Amino acid sequence: MIELSQVSKSFGSHEILHDINLKVNPGEFVCLIGYSGVGKTTLVSLIAGLIRPTAGRILIQGKPVAGPGPDRGVVFQNYSLLPWLTVEENVAFAVNEVFRQDSAADRKARVAKLPLPQWVAFMDRHPSIKASFEYSVMRLMSEIMAHTITLHLLD
Repeated sequence: MIELSQVSKSFGSHEILHDINLKVNPGEFVCLIGYSGVGKTTLVSLIAGLIRPTAGRILIQGKPVAGPGPDRGVVFQNYSLLPWLTVEENVAFAVNEVFRQDSAADRKARVAKLPLPQWVAFMDRHPSIKASFEYSVMRLMSEIMAHTITLHLLD
């Protein structure tokens, strides 16, 4: 379950979200709809643990969100692979960040077992803008396989 209680977020003196209360039960699918600039991405980033609320609390499975975690997969609306790294290096970067406590050998093994057969040909390539949709799908699939994701956040 995701629970937001009186969550607010400000950037400087500009309040983006004010007193948000929301409960999402396991198995529910929630879609946030609104005009550009109303705080949808900010809310997703808060739930993902990428930013902290100015006020209020966010709980996932009854535990406070203190930062990003391997239980949450995020796909951003903007192209999010690092263009100077290969696809495999992008996947390794994510695995190394999320599984810091694992040994280097365990992290390397995790990356080695990730690619689906249809993605093997792309692993040594650098991402390109015109292939961003394919690589975004690959990134999501890699995250799903790499982590024990129980919460998918799509911006």
